[in-house]
Amino acid sequence: MVQEVVTQSRSEQKRQAVLDAAVAEFQRCGFAGASMDAIAELAQVSKRTVYNHFASKEILFEQATVLLWSRSKSAATVPFAANRPLADQLAQIARQSWAFYQQDDFIELARVVMAEYIRQPERAIAAMAQLEQQEGGLESWLKAATAAGMLNIPDLKLAASQFWGLFKTFSFWPKVFQLGSYDAQQQQIIESNVAMFLALYQTKR
Repeated sequence: MVQEVVTQSRSEQKRQAVLDAAVAEFQRCGFAGASMDAIAELAQVSKRTVYNHFASKEILFEQATVLLWSRSKSAATVPFAANRPLADQLAQIARQSWAFYQQDDFIELARVVMAEYIRQPERAIAAMAQLEQQEGGLESWLKAATAAGMLNIPDLKLAASQFWGLFKTFSFWPKVFQLGSYDAQQQQIIESNVAMFLALYQTKR
């Protein structure tokens, strides 16, 4: 029984090593240029091991994409606290996400992912479906705040999209397309965006 647990643990470690190597390879070469041989070499495993965990490069890319966005979702995860001002909590979510978007490796892979999504949008649909099943992120916070009666949100998905639309205009898209930086105005942007969001959705008391 102990041996089985150890074996499973090693298998999971190898799977994670392959996934991390794939992320690095996709960053470096894009989807078309990436090879399973290079991924196996980076992960320090055999090519057979790579295929044992991921049957194709397409599946591996999909899982690397899910990993990318799940890390982004983790950065936006803040436990809801009914005794803490809503503006402070939303600002924390925004600041943590902004800091995550500072990472060059994230932005580089995001460019690769979006280019491939444009070419094959069905991959975007599959990846987003997986991500929606994961707990955490802004959506969980909004759901908890609504359940507590502190927000009045008829459509959680729409509200989350509105929040990110306000936020990513300054924190994410300029970095992806190298259009400059709003980092110097970060605090002002976050505070004004949160104020606009709460003006629409905060429960009037």
